[in-house]
Formats: sequence, C-alpha cells, structure tokens
Amino acid sequence: MKKNDQFYDKQYEWMNKFTGVAIGQYHHELVGLVEKNSQQGPLHLLELGSGNGEFAVAAALREHQVTTVDIIQLAIQKMIHLAKENNVTKRMHVHHDSFYTIQFADKFDAICYWDGFGVGADEDQQLLLSNIDIWLKPGGKAFIDVYAPNYWRKTAGQFVKISQKIHRQYDYDLENNRMLDSWWLSENPDEKKQQSLRCYDVVEFEKLITSTSLSIEEIIPGGKMDYNSWVYHERVSLNEAMMYTVILQKNEVRL
Repeated sequence: MKKNDQFYDKQYEWMNKFTGVAIGQYHHELVGLVEKNSQQGPLHLLELGSGNGEFAVAAALREHQVTTVDIIQLAIQKMIHLAKENNVTKRMHVHHDSFYTIQFADKFDAICYWDGFGVGADEDQQLLLSNIDIWLKPGGKAFIDVYAPNYWRKTAGQFVKISQKIHRQYDYDLENNRMLDSWWLSENPDEKKQQSLRCYDVVEFEKLITSTSLSIEEIIPGGKMDYNSWVYHERVSLNEAMMYTVILQKNEVRL
C-alpha cells in the first residue's frame, strides 16, 4: 500500500497546485443519497479517505456530525480550511490516521468510502469491511464505491489530460484484476506516480463480507466515460459502469 500512499501525496500536491477545491453539486447529491437511505437525521457520519473534504463539509452544512479519516496531511489542511470557510468546524472531527488501524469509541449511523476502495490485497479489504462492521450502529448503513473490472479492462491504455499540466494514463493488470492509474506533470514525464486499485464484480465483493454482519441492501451502477466522443454518461448499466456504489446494512445479529 506504500506505493499508493506515495501516489496520493503527489496527487493532492499537484491537484491543489493546479486546480481548485470547491463543493459541487455532485457532493450535495452524495449527501442526499446517504440521507435518503438512512434514518432521520441529523446523522453521525464517518467518511473514510475524505480527501479535501468536499463531501464532509457538504454533509456538515446539512447539520450532520461528520468524522473524517485520511492519511494525506495536505488534503486534511485543505479540508480544515474549507470547513472554516463554511463555518462548520464545530460539526467536524478530523483524524490524520489510517482507517486500517484507527479505533473509535463511538458508533456511526452511516459510513462512506467514495472512490477509493480496493487499496492493497483482498485481506486489506476484508479488514476494512470488518472495521466498518464494528464501527456501524445496528441498522446503520455503509456506502462504498467499488471499481468494476469490465470497464477498466476496456479502458487500458487510455490517455487523459486532467489539465494543461497534469496528465494521466490508465492500464489494467489482468492477472490480479487491478486498475492502474499513472499521473505525471507535462514538464516531467519521467516522474510518474501510480495507484493500483483492486476491481471487484458483485459476486467477488459479496465474498468479502461473508464473515461480517453486513449485507448488501442495494447496488447502484455509476457512470462511464465515452472516450470516443469525450462525453460522460452519468448512469449506465452495471456491466458498463466504471464503478458501482454498494449500500450495506449492519444486521442486528452477527452472521
């Protein structure tokens, strides 16, 4: 996982240098998804891999109590600044830590992990899901974005310009079902940083939760990018989607 950590350090450094941080409609829609599928609020939310804090602050603006965990110090600094700008610091509890080792005294109504699941080996995913099982209140929900193998197999080799300065290219490790995502600056193409995320189909994901009290409540297919037309389609079939969101419920009795 250390290689991914190095990637995230550079990713946030470059993104914060060449692009801005702002809460968008997308982040408000994610908050709405959690609210729609959870008990009446305000909720006590936990966000894993919270990045620059756009979702967390959007949730705090809706009067939810939000706890966040991230390992990237620069991202946490940006999140704290964003929280101050929006006057929600009192509703946010920010942790610079690993969600594989952190412990919480409280239980949460909902746990969110957007666009990042798949770091490390299957055992790491199982450990994380076991932690989520422990951290959730009975009847609580977890919302996890999972990368879909069908899409990323077809996307291997695709080059993308994120900005004039930041370039990226996708690849796919067929043997291990991992999406490979390389970033570099245009003036320094030899300094590439790469993240590797394990992709799971639904059957494979179900196997990861067999030793927990979590059950799948809903699968929501995401969108896909059509690289021929450079048009993003927000909702496509599960077979076409680049990722899908799994909504998990914690059952009262451990399976």
